[in-house]
Amino acid sequence: MTIELTLCGSDSDIMRSLLTGEVEPSGIDLTALTEYPPRRHRRFFRHGEFDICEVSLASYLSSRTDRETYPFTAIPVYPSKRFRHSFFYKHADAGIDGPADLAGKNVGVQSWQTTANVWVRGIAREHYGLDLEDVTWYRRKEDDVPISIPDRFDIREIPGKQDGDAVSDPKDMREMLFSGELDAAMDPAGSLFHAVRESDSVQLMFDDPIREERRYYEETGIHPPMHVVAIRDEILEEHPWVAVNVYDAFCAARDEAIERNSSPSTHMTLTWGHLHLSEQRDVLGDDAWEYGLTEKTRRELRTFIGYAHNQGLIPRKYDIAELFAEEMLDL
Repeated sequence: MTIELTLCGSDSDIMRSLLTGEVEPSGIDLTALTEYPPRRHRRFFRHGEFDICEVSLASYLSSRTDRETYPFTAIPVYPSKRFRHSFFYKHADAGIDGPADLAGKNVGVQSWQTTANVWVRGIAREHYGLDLEDVTWYRRKEDDVPISIPDRFDIREIPGKQDGDAVSDPKDMREMLFSGELDAAMDPAGSLFHAVRESDSVQLMFDDPIREERRYYEETGIHPPMHVVAIRDEILEEHPWVAVNVYDAFCAARDEAIERNSSPSTHMTLTWGHLHLSEQRDVLGDDAWEYGLTEKTRRELRTFIGYAHNQGLIPRKYDIAELFAEEMLDL
């Protein structure tokens, strides 16, 4: 029996073989499409589009408090993993040497629930001693899964009217950072990176972010997951085999991507891409893109769950078994 399902994800190398049809999940006639992550997440969480979707890990955790409104369950696939020290910027005149100096400062974020921001805030607190309650946070948009954020956090809106997945006529976060109205900003998409590199007024939070990210990995063994893949519950209830077959297809697509990228500069517009890949393996090992619920991925998930709970995104620290399809728990 073959069933027809839709998939929405990022146009990333790790997903590409699924998107092009080179890899097909067994028993599924898959219609795959791509969408920019913030729009994709909002379409899935707010409007219930797609049968299978690559989603924000933070928003997914928040959605578990209301299973009726958000009837879907994840499989342990992490198509996006990224260190975030290099997505953190400061104004040159703000008197900031490192994250601990953000106390008493104004810091911009896309939303409170953005996974990258949850990681950065958690790391700033745990590894650099920043009390998140001592910061005035300015968010650019509402969370995809509405939550009540604890009053202990001072969160304000960047001026503008919420409209869909963006802010209509906002006082742009970039403008506020470069003018000094914001002392620092977290930029999950990396949209400010090149402007910051060419600017005298705004700088990277860390002088050598690669060194800082390597040090973080050496201390923790964590390669931070940003996204998971969710499947609608009605599909899993009617066809429980779908979870395993979709998981296997994602693993096959990942393996093909890693194999493609191992060829020196053939599939990338990066002249030294193969050398960077070799360096990545030296630091992260061969399991940097490990899926499943292994000792390593469980440690990463438990760390993020702790950050999400501390920051008020979830009411308690969920057990990992509560987050994933039953068929996935022994992987």
